[in-house]
Amino acid sequence: MALIDNFEVSVVGLRALLAPFSGRVNLLELRTAMNKPSAVDVILYEPVRQSPTTQGMLRDLVRASQKQAVVYSWRDQEGELRGSFAGHLSKALPASDLVAALESLHDGGEMLARRRMPADPGPLSIVSRASGVDVELTPREAEILALVTQGLTNSEIGAQLYLSINSVKTYIRAAYRKIAVTRRAQAVAWGMEHGLAPLSERETVGV
Repeated sequence: MALIDNFEVSVVGLRALLAPFSGRVNLLELRTAMNKPSAVDVILYEPVRQSPTTQGMLRDLVRASQKQAVVYSWRDQEGELRGSFAGHLSKALPASDLVAALESLHDGGEMLARRRMPADPGPLSIVSRASGVDVELTPREAEILALVTQGLTNSEIGAQLYLSINSVKTYIRAAYRKIAVTRRAQAVAWGMEHGLAPLSERETVGV
């Protein structure tokens, strides 16, 4: 398997997440995958913040390996991506579900993978499930809290979600008020407690 993702933390986190499943899934270094595309069975691709260079790498790897790419992102599935990609996997998936989906893609192709692929609950559903009650956050506020919990700055959140910095600050202030915190460190702690931790940390604490 290969991952094309401009966020280094995602690559490191995914490698740590999959370590217990090394007998079933192997995440290749991207350079190795590009040099030996025949070793690649599944290509994961984060479309956010990709450069022309990494977009070209994706095209080259798909062409050389004869494998379809799968979107692997925090963002919801988007219509313009559906025709070009074999599927959509959420970064919110637990490790066991992610591995099962990857194996499905490898073994049965697009349709089987879609049948077996767990639905993406989204940050708001994750929070509601962890809380046991409905939370007053809007989907956008929950999404931004998830990114805050993952350590992104306001500028990085705005770039990833295509929002102005003022809009990001407005959403953050509203979310802080609803979860009764006043500082970023408190918001991160709240997010960790409610299931919005990065993948590797969520797996460690067993969420």
